[in-house]
Amino acid sequence: MYDSHLRKIFGSQTDQFRQSKVLMVGAGGIGCELLKDLLLMNYGEIHILDLDTIDLSNLNRQFLFRQKDIKKSKAMTAQQAVSHFNHASKLVAHHGNIMDTNMFPLSFFTQFDIIFNALDNLEARFYVNKIALFTKIPLIESGTSGLKGQVQPIYPYETECFACIPKEQPKTFPVCTIRSTPSKPIHCITWAKNFLFPQLFGDDVSDQDKLKPQDIESDNKAEIEALLKESNELLDLKVLVNQAAPGDKSFVSKIVEKIFKEDIERLLRIETLWKTREKPEPLRCEPATIERLDGQELWTVEENLALFIDSTSKIAQRLKQGPVDFDKDDEDTLDFVVSAANLRSYIFHIPMKTKFEIKQIAGNIIPAVATTNAIMAGFSALSSFHVFHATMKEKVSKSRMVYDSNQPTRFVNTSGLAPRNPKCPACSVTRGIITIDLSRFTIDELRKAIIDKYGYSDDIGIAEGTRLLYDYDFDDNLETKLDKVCSYGNVLFISDADDELDSLELLVDRGDDLELPELEVPAKMVPEENKEEEGEEDDLIMEGDDLIMESDINGLDGPKRKAEDSTSPVKKRKLVADEVEVIEL
Repeated sequence: MYDSHLRKIFGSQTDQFRQSKVLMVGAGGIGCELLKDLLLMNYGEIHILDLDTIDLSNLNRQFLFRQKDIKKSKAMTAQQAVSHFNHASKLVAHHGNIMDTNMFPLSFFTQFDIIFNALDNLEARFYVNKIALFTKIPLIESGTSGLKGQVQPIYPYETECFACIPKEQPKTFPVCTIRSTPSKPIHCITWAKNFLFPQLFGDDVSDQDKLKPQDIESDNKAEIEALLKESNELLDLKVLVNQAAPGDKSFVSKIVEKIFKEDIERLLRIETLWKTREKPEPLRCEPATIERLDGQELWTVEENLALFIDSTSKIAQRLKQGPVDFDKDDEDTLDFVVSAANLRSYIFHIPMKTKFEIKQIAGNIIPAVATTNAIMAGFSALSSFHVFHATMKEKVSKSRMVYDSNQPTRFVNTSGLAPRNPKCPACSVTRGIITIDLSRFTIDELRKAIIDKYGYSDDIGIAEGTRLLYDYDFDDNLETKLDKVCSYGNVLFISDADDELDSLELLVDRGDDLELPELEVPAKMVPEENKEEEGEEDDLIMEGDDLIMESDINGLDGPKRKAEDSTSPVKKRKLVADEVEVIEL
């Protein structure tokens, strides 16, 4: 019954469309709208994947969810919510982390014809982009922030990928700034949410997770000692919190005395901290009597203190059922963070914030507008039509990038897809999938297979992440079975010991034998700024007891070893990896 409109759009490609499988990652603001659109388009099979559960704050724009669905899986609930829609698609929901290689191995992704990204998490978006590059599956990337938004169709290695343009990373702050010398409201909010709250109400801290001197980015010994002492004393206070009797608020006064008075006085004794900064003032006030506070208004320091005492005692009673996590929609935990952050701001002469403002910052809330989500989801769905063109040239030329417009008379603009960035850290790398039985093959067998397959002239380096498995100077593991040092779903980084061919990344997938992908590894590109240096500087190489000039061996453009002397090769370690960890077995 759906053939007529599909055949008008796809013609001979109709059957391919009806049998297609697509993956939608993210079932939030964009995801709810996108799922509706994909169903109305009648894709053959739609998989919905999301790790998150439904919060109260989601209900104003994620129209598939209701009050009764709070704390339920977004993916599972979205599938149930659209079950009554008039559609011909098969729906499959997955509640889990997209980056979990055990739950979602490579074989999970290879079944799909298109991946739709509807995520608000940069790490997960980069991961899905990498999976698309390995599998060469078209990716439709989308995102919104308030009235702004964009849709970007990505054809791996043909057009610009998600990593081609650098993205703004979330800001992080040094421990010493958060704990000793805050100067902005965000520093105090981070302290209250990420340090004080878990210290008092979270899981017990293991020895491994306790604050250590090396964690503190400071050369001031007195400051380091003060922060370590502060952490140990907080552990003692946590015992008081756990032992608090119902209705008893007396223990809170000890917490206030310690974190807002004693800890500040200890910092004041470190005079070097305050040579160029205004000194903080220990808290000296009494709590106000409060009944109801307006979250849109600034509260006095006395009102914040009263709220801190009240919220701390409430959360302490909830600890009887287990550790409590911060949730921006949990009034008790939010009140604690708001009051603690404002009290610390007051002490350090930093402007205080309203509860509404702190909720947005502490909850990492990105302004969302339902209309923008709906518009970008619609363009994302429509962009997928072009995937079904017969040739890659047609797919790329007819696809458009959609983004918000600054013009008052139009909401969006479009442009053709940009070519990939030759310096992109993701799509400029040659990638492929190796299928292998890790328990059968050794590192040496893998090394020889890669050299033979891709034409490396002599030797290679092999690393997994930051772990070095093999290079010319480290061959202890050659006879080690790969399953002892490598896992399925991980990526092997291959580098040319002679810097003649480019690096290679191989994603490890389960197989019965050792099968390498059909790839052409390009020659190593020499950065422009290094070309003159190569022509002007000679490398010094030790051979036996003699120090010789590399240019005296073969000339500036010659190979990097003495060709006529095969018994004592001159080698240089070329593996490029930051903080490589050598694995010895």
